[in-house]
Amino acid sequence: MHTDHEPPHTWKDYVRPLIPRGILNARNAYKDQRALAHFSSLSHKAFVRGKRPAGINLYGDDAAGTGLSRSVQLLQAAFTAVQLPFSFHHMEEWSGRPLNAAAETGQPDYAVNLFHLQPSIWLSFLKQFDRKHLDEHYNIAFWLWETPELPKEWHMVCDFFDEIWVPSAFIAKAIRKVTDQPVKVMYYGLYDEKEEVPDAVAARRRLGVPEKDMLCLVLYDGRSSIERKNPYGALESFCRAFPTVPEDVWLVIKGKGFTGREKRRLQRILKGRRHTLWVEGLIPRQEIRELLAAADVLLSLHRAEGFGLPVAEVMQCGGVPVATDYSSTREFLDDTCGCPVHYRLLRTKKDYSLYRKGTIWADPDVEDAADKLRMLYENPAMRRRLGQSAQARIREMLSVVKSGDRIKRRVLGITGSE
Repeated sequence: MHTDHEPPHTWKDYVRPLIPRGILNARNAYKDQRALAHFSSLSHKAFVRGKRPAGINLYGDDAAGTGLSRSVQLLQAAFTAVQLPFSFHHMEEWSGRPLNAAAETGQPDYAVNLFHLQPSIWLSFLKQFDRKHLDEHYNIAFWLWETPELPKEWHMVCDFFDEIWVPSAFIAKAIRKVTDQPVKVMYYGLYDEKEEVPDAVAARRRLGVPEKDMLCLVLYDGRSSIERKNPYGALESFCRAFPTVPEDVWLVIKGKGFTGREKRRLQRILKGRRHTLWVEGLIPRQEIRELLAAADVLLSLHRAEGFGLPVAEVMQCGGVPVATDYSSTREFLDDTCGCPVHYRLLRTKKDYSLYRKGTIWADPDVEDAADKLRMLYENPAMRRRLGQSAQARIREMLSVVKSGDRIKRRVLGITGSE
């Protein structure tokens, strides 16, 4: 059973919140640029076609309990669905440090390396990685990013790889602005006809929510930037939709990685409303799936998404997203299968976590979201119809077999094994 976990705390974790974010970002950018200047001089022997069997050596972390680790899991599922040979090398997400190295003894060595490591971690990883594993392989990066502009310190990393894979056209457009290397969109595979349907009834029973009542879900991870995920806007839209919460409406807030101050702000917005449930911290992946299946509506007033896994996963379960109509979610969500929310674009006036001052992202229209949420409550037949259309969209566009086929064709093309 997959269980979330977080990196151990050190004294730095307690001191860092006291330092202004702008100072931290400037320091980290300087360190990355200095390291990049060193690594940009490194080279590796070019790919030799036919020397190794067609397949993928996947480097990443599939157990960190984050969106990145979920991405690694989805890639493995896609490879398996189409019988694409691969070996998995477990690297710690936040350090690039190899885990369970002893278990990798005897792993097959395939022609293609796929590094599911963000550029800042790639630098640490490369310091401890035997470069002979880069030589004569075809080296691909798999990256996620959420805004139209890449961080400047990522730019030089692009040229280290033979090509770059991303899960959305939105990210691809951002990367293509700064590199001439090939950038390929490899959508995730979510729908798997062999996978058991999550037990939504059991999830509702655990929560104490009657089967026929409407359940609205707000799902976010503070480690992904609470400002970008914007649960504040989601809760505000819920409060506007239901000034007095009806007996048959429930709100479930599933969150982790947030501070006490952030939670208090969320609680102030809700003002002690009834039928509000908190699910906090780290829970098994299966329980997350059941929670998504139990939800009638997902409120996601995000400011930007690199893919939007919660939106896609609730659609897979037949739930209806009320989600900002901006960034990558537009690639699979429209008004035939959900409720896209109006927005305006803005430039940030200060740093938010990894997102620097001047970042472009969306400011979702809370009133529009409230109107659509109320409409879904008043029209159960519409809610069911949109939920069915959402499931059909995911089956058609984001099936695990379709994802695996796309990846397999590319690997066979690279290795000349078509």
